[in-house]
Amino acid sequence: MTGDGTVRMLADRAAIQDVLTRLALAQDRREWDALEACFLPDARYTHPGGELRGAAEIVERSRRALTPLDASQHLLGTMLVEVGDDGDRASATTYFQAQHVRRGVVGGDLYVIAGTYMDQLHRVDGRWRIAHRAQEYSWRDGNPDVIVRASGPEGAR
Repeated sequence: MTGDGTVRMLADRAAIQDVLTRLALAQDRREWDALEACFLPDARYTHPGGELRGAAEIVERSRRALTPLDASQHLLGTMLVEVGDDGDRASATTYFQAQHVRRGVVGGDLYVIAGTYMDQLHRVDGRWRIAHRAQEYSWRDGNPDVIVRASGPEGAR
């Protein structure tokens, strides 16, 4: 890889890490427009409970899952970002811990989910955005009732 190629690859990796970080911050700050901006309009999100189609559906599920909570914190850890040969496609594999707090829940106020996000990203109009996110759980701890809502137990699981 030439010097210019290395610089571009490093800049792309940093920009992709920024998108993933902005997504986690938007969830915890309940900034729904910022959350939506991290995804392509036709993005998919595959999680242990099923699959969401479209950025609007992804945002709505996040809103329903996170709004009843007193706090949440999505921590991102080990991250591997690989930019494709075409320079406009990339993948990222990221470990996460998502802490969910809702005071006054019988059985405890905290529920933690740890796992892996596997993202496929596309550069569109010079910006990296998520085209597909797959989420896998490694372990969970605490009181799962923290994320149960009146509409059912699917929550943020």
